[in-house]
Amino acid sequence: MIIVTSAATTYELPHPSGEFTFKFTFPNGDVVGYDPAYHVEGRGDYVQFLVDTTPENKQNGVYTIIEVEGVDTKGWSLLKRGYPIKRTSNSTNEFMFNYILGSDYDELKYATPNFYSVQVSSEQIRGYRSLTFFLMAAEDNKEDFFIVPADEEIEFGETIDFTLKKERNGIISDVDDSDVKWDVAQSLSISDYKDNVIIGTIDNAGLFSSDGGLFTSQDIGTCTISAKIDKKTVAKTKVVVKCPCDKEADLEEVIRLYKQRIPEGPYQTDIKAGNEWTTLGFNPGSVNNMYSVINSDYGEFTCGGYQAMVLEFLHNIQSTPDECHLLNGYDFGPIAGSFYAHHAVVVYPVGTYWKKTGVVFDPWVQQKPEVMSISEWEKMFFGAAGDKLSGNMNSYNITNSNEPVFFDARDFLVGSLHCPVNILITDSSGRQLGAVSDNEMAFDIPDASLLKMSDGEGGHQWYFTLPTTDEYDVDITAFDDGDFEFFVMNSNTEQLQDYGKNPIQKGETAELELSSEDPTTPMILPDKTEVIPTQEILVVPEVSASSTVVKEKGLPGFELWVAVSMVFMVMLFRRS
Repeated sequence: MIIVTSAATTYELPHPSGEFTFKFTFPNGDVVGYDPAYHVEGRGDYVQFLVDTTPENKQNGVYTIIEVEGVDTKGWSLLKRGYPIKRTSNSTNEFMFNYILGSDYDELKYATPNFYSVQVSSEQIRGYRSLTFFLMAAEDNKEDFFIVPADEEIEFGETIDFTLKKERNGIISDVDDSDVKWDVAQSLSISDYKDNVIIGTIDNAGLFSSDGGLFTSQDIGTCTISAKIDKKTVAKTKVVVKCPCDKEADLEEVIRLYKQRIPEGPYQTDIKAGNEWTTLGFNPGSVNNMYSVINSDYGEFTCGGYQAMVLEFLHNIQSTPDECHLLNGYDFGPIAGSFYAHHAVVVYPVGTYWKKTGVVFDPWVQQKPEVMSISEWEKMFFGAAGDKLSGNMNSYNITNSNEPVFFDARDFLVGSLHCPVNILITDSSGRQLGAVSDNEMAFDIPDASLLKMSDGEGGHQWYFTLPTTDEYDVDITAFDDGDFEFFVMNSNTEQLQDYGKNPIQKGETAELELSSEDPTTPMILPDKTEVIPTQEILVVPEVSASSTVVKEKGLPGFELWVAVSMVFMVMLFRRS
């Protein structure tokens, strides 16, 4: 008769003579039941303890404490297979017992290596009083399946030979391949830009082969291997396929492919076709942004659009088996300059600080794929930070960090730049954008943007975008002597308001009111002269079909600048 226990871990077993009671305590709760009179053919009756097997107790044994009521620990001994493992001279009462698996012996009478006996002797009795017992794994009819090897990581081009195994009552055996249907699912590229990839295939046993479970890698990424029996999934495991490490990185080749695959903007394609552009003295990227206010096709070639193209290009390199080695040992991520108004991508050696070792991929400035050192880029855009406005920012180490965002860059901009003018814009609610003082910048106007970059000639270019829903007071204060030019691109009228070139002395301020409804508001110079802007319909060339674009994943960037809600693109720079 088997007695099933609940939460109890101590079992009291009286000797038939009534003289002693044997107590067995299992502190870890390994025993789930017992039979006080289990008959073993040819051996007699034993106490059978049923063990709920675990990997720990299978390897180390079952922790057990034995006591005999009324008898000191030195008054009894413990024998295993007739040999003492505790003599009466030994005071210990804690033991680790091995247990019998059902498959160990065809007949239990031969399981003598795991038969134990507690023997008590005293002056009151003649001979011994003993209790014989053994521990045995509890029967479990449930079959547990698992795949070997589990959670494997390989390089592209390698294979894995999977086997389905089952465990029942502590017995592990292979499942016949002919009974298993293998499948590869949940293939996922390491690139956010690749869909519907097949990371690998796996063979099934069939008419021409009795073997199954051979996985062959086909792409870089992760997938799940599943094993089915009678159309039911019984086990799964994960496979990671990495880029091969036997080839060296080659950043120069990456740059060559970048210049080959990233399209030039409309400016470059038109110039090569013999067409002229009105640049107004600005770099091609700035003019592209101005045109994008009127023609949204130019939005693909703003800095945010280009950032998305470059990120996709690098992800595709990294996830293409024939090219991935080119970036072995390199990391990359989105960066921003000029208080998040400009966006690009940096590539840098893994384990280094990107602000010291990075190479910036930035096609926007000249509207063609170019690279420069991070130090050059920071000088042009007054600081750099991980672009936390970029999509999937947790995918990149430089954006998934606690590094301060632009506080150092702001201090650098205000404290050490020698800018000939400061610009301060105030809306009707008193909110401001620009330089409040020599050491304080304001960015309070909602949906407004500010970009400041070097013109390469000792001066600076400023760009503003402002919402259509308000009117603005603009103060232009000089910190050096020289001339400045001021343009406004009004998206309501699709006209360029040109205030021309005007002189200004250090410490002087020019003022004007900007309104989307009135494109004729004058600028008041320091000598109270009024400058009425000339108005010109800006002819924006159509984007040619040759300016093909890599598929964009919607990363935000400069295109936010040119949303429909924004009316002005103000361009102010110094010519001394």
